[in-house]
Amino acid sequence: MTAKLHAIIDPLCGWCYAASPLLKKIGQHFGDDLTVRFHPGLLFASPANIDPAYRDHIITADQRIAALAGVTFGEAYLNRVRTADPLQYYSVPPAAAVMAVQELAPRLAHAMLEQIQKTHYVEGKDVSNVALLATLAEQLGIDSTIFASRYAEVLTALPQYVNTARAYLDEFGARGFPNFFLEAGGIKTHLNHSHAYQHPEELVAQIETILTRPD
Repeated sequence: MTAKLHAIIDPLCGWCYAASPLLKKIGQHFGDDLTVRFHPGLLFASPANIDPAYRDHIITADQRIAALAGVTFGEAYLNRVRTADPLQYYSVPPAAAVMAVQELAPRLAHAMLEQIQKTHYVEGKDVSNVALLATLAEQLGIDSTIFASRYAEVLTALPQYVNTARAYLDEFGARGFPNFFLEAGGIKTHLNHSHAYQHPEELVAQIETILTRPD
């Protein structure tokens, strides 16, 4: 059965960072039997200055995410959230970078997302910097000139990518990021990943059940 896992994500969403190990486990388990397709959620669709109250909210949420999912938030990142003046978040550049890599080399899209998440959440760098994003793509073996060209094309088409993501969410009444939808045998299923941060095998089992059901 041909199957796709549609993942609505945002590189600047802490819960999407928490879900990255789930995606890795899914990739390891299903291999070429399951294609992962990312769609941009755009938590910060325009540049947003983060005020002190929201910084406290971010750090509190990150502590919960770290305890639940075991992902690492580096000191450089925490220092940036606490002290950067201004602290500005903008989802479009990193999301477009993931989409650009996905169009150029689909199997490297998750690796690009992981690179961006590490750069942001561990190293505390500004992942809205397009030159930095090009460097991350180059580290995956993608020529910087080719990346830059495809990145520009993705920016132009970004409203279409976002509309596709919203259509998936709206179809199932889903909200927020991440969200996962399995498309198999002509049927789309909204996956419940609420317990999978601690028990990733549960999400794998959900997918396995759908993929092995009789046609």
